Amino acid sequence: MKKFTFRKEIFEGRYQSFERDHTTIKLNKKEVGYIGESDWNKYVIRFAIKKDITKKDPAEFKWVSLKQTFENEKDAREYIKKNNDIIQNKLDLYYFDD
Repeated sequence: MKKFTFRKEIFEGRYQSFERDHTTIKLNKKEVGYIGESDWNKYVIRFAIKKDITKKDPAEFKWVSLKQTFENEKDAREYIKKNNDIIQNKLDLYYFDD
């Protein structure tokens, strides 16, 4: 099974105060989720999963957050690496086009 890769996204310039830095989660060189800092200074993992398109909600995906939170980004990365197979088998991941 393929392994997840990570890329740190650091916002600079005038958008720095509006956007928090986050880490993009990729699989097969396509973005599938991110690790971000929540409002209570914990790190959360979010994945985009496929969903059916409806008239009320025409999006092809929805965001799901894992219940577990982490003290730092490194711990979140380790959790994803450790549970790689489980995540890929249980979640129908949506791949964003670059």
